[in-house]
Amino acid sequence: MTTTTTIDPETSLGRLVGDHPEFAAVFESLGIDYCCGGDTSLRRACTENDLELDTVVERLATTDSTDELAPAEASITELVDDVVETHHDYLRAELPSLERTVRKVARVHGDTHPELEAIEATFLELQEEVTHHIADEEETVFPEIRKLENGAPPTAPEEARIREAIAHLEEEHDDAAAHLEEIRTLSDGYAVPSDACTSYRNMLDRLQLLEADMHRHVHKENNVLFPRAERALESC
Repeated sequence: MTTTTTIDPETSLGRLVGDHPEFAAVFESLGIDYCCGGDTSLRRACTENDLELDTVVERLATTDSTDELAPAEASITELVDDVVETHHDYLRAELPSLERTVRKVARVHGDTHPELEAIEATFLELQEEVTHHIADEEETVFPEIRKLENGAPPTAPEEARIREAIAHLEEEHDDAAAHLEEIRTLSDGYAVPSDACTSYRNMLDRLQLLEADMHRHVHKENNVLFPRAERALESC
């Protein structure tokens, strides 16, 4: 079903995707950063990316809606569960397998495509950081955030710890975004070389899917879950 919602150009990108998850694919295709840049208004994002505002608004307004959970309408518990089940589980399954493919392609095609060495190194850094990041979230941060909805008000030290943890996680999100942008640049936007084999093409497809999934992942945390947690802290 096509949305008929009126779109205010002054609304932030994070809010737009929070209310309409289907907008994420549109922003992704246009190269608009709606996750780490979620506080940016639609108008400003169009200006910064040399896009016609009216054209983008029309495209958003005619985008088919989705049955995907709308993060803005979910509870803290539902948001945490969605992040873990949709994104963390994907990363746990995908990263080790993708690592083998990246290493293989770099080994076989590195002589003719020297950029693959840098792609491999950047991916391995990203993998290590993300693996640690999701474990830290699930073991330490998410349990504390869940308590804000269902448990007793946090003590002052607990509140300070949660706020510090959120700030640290957002910094790590910025680092992950930088690594993904570096891979995109090194691969010339995931362009497939004329001599690419099946494994090479598979690697590029999966790296692009990884980037898109990470954008949705970070959006749900930076623009929805963490602000919701901070509002819960303020109301305690």
